[in-house]
Amino acid sequence: MAFYYLTLASFLGLMVCLSSWIIIAPHSSTFPTASLLMVALLPLLIPLRGLLHRKPRTYVWNSFLMLAYFSHGIGELYSAHSFDFYPFLTILLSSVCFISSLLFVRFGPKVSVTSHNK
Repeated sequence: MAFYYLTLASFLGLMVCLSSWIIIAPHSSTFPTASLLMVALLPLLIPLRGLLHRKPRTYVWNSFLMLAYFSHGIGELYSAHSFDFYPFLTILLSSVCFISSLLFVRFGPKVSVTSHNK
């Protein structure tokens, strides 16, 4: 049960971090803010319903999705001229979400497999 709340907290924290990074932090003026928000947040909306309903398959796919955000944070942190808070927070939150998603699948509620063959 604790892994469920940890996953949701880190997932929603990642959404807040990405949106504040795009809205507050200075970035290139050649890209519109709305487009950046859609590219950053729309992939996170796909597994949200399954996460809220505690579906184990969604948690597995969410862990794959977190790898993309982890890679994005590493790339942004590496390419920055000085230490930036937002890429570090993205790496931290995506790592916590990745680990807690896998732990939820491993130690969470067991799903009974029913066969449709009779």
